[in-house]
Amino acid sequence: MNFDRELNADYGNYLANYENDWWQFEIGFELLTLPFKYFNIDFSYFWILLLLVESLLIALFYRNNRVFLLAFPNLVFLSQGLLGTQVRFAFAICLFLVLFSLLYRKKYFWLASLFPVLFHNSIIIVFFLSNSMKYFLNVKRKILLKKNLLWLFLFILSLVAISLLMDFILVQSGYYYYVGTKFQEGKSLSSLIYLFLSLFLLLFLLTRPVNRKYSEYIYLSFIIIVFSLIFAKSSVISGRFTLVYTLLEPFVLYYFYQSIGKKKLFFPFFILYCIFCYLKLFTITLKV
Repeated sequence: MNFDRELNADYGNYLANYENDWWQFEIGFELLTLPFKYFNIDFSYFWILLLLVESLLIALFYRNNRVFLLAFPNLVFLSQGLLGTQVRFAFAICLFLVLFSLLYRKKYFWLASLFPVLFHNSIIIVFFLSNSMKYFLNVKRKILLKKNLLWLFLFILSLVAISLLMDFILVQSGYYYYVGTKFQEGKSLSSLIYLFLSLFLLLFLLTRPVNRKYSEYIYLSFIIIVFSLIFAKSSVISGRFTLVYTLLEPFVLYYFYQSIGKKKLFFPFFILYCIFCYLKLFTITLKV
């Protein structure tokens, strides 16, 4: 994660913001820097501490050892991008996922899950997705339940409507510099294949009797994949939330194994799907 800073496209922007006291990022992130600025501590120490906190959050999220083993290849992949460069979003999403894992079934989850928005405003999307799921979906039952199907239909309809207004929303929310650029180009064919195969697996798992352990992770993964596909024409939006799914994917693999993957008939398919998921490692060049 803490690779050569000359190869880190975002490090210079964070450094300039810190040294010039521009306060151009979210209030939560800027408040984290205040003690370091007050004592005139070099930015590199703040950066390293932030990466250490990210690592601690990841350890808390993957506290099931078997899930962590399944997550390790994805963490290598993410260390060369999201976790080591987009540190505001990485910190915020890791914090959100830890809160999700600890508090999702609590009544006050909606309030606790607002906190990570202070560190990156795009977390409001995951906040909306997870809380909509909590209050309108029955994650303890199959997706074929009438209530679940109705919510899913309305959810997809709403996202399609929003996607048609995406350029307008980006301009109004201050991200006008993305409009008409390469960041608004569609996803690659390989990315779409990855998303569709992930969607098919999740649908297969959710149409079977639900294993209550980690069922909410499977539903959240499914919703994020649907979101990423609907916004596939915007690589910056779809790509970012595909990375969120990459953090959730180890739970999908674990759930797959525990539900049917350990059976003799399905075990070869489980191994093949793991290989497919880890092919993403071939797309990175390790930076040191």
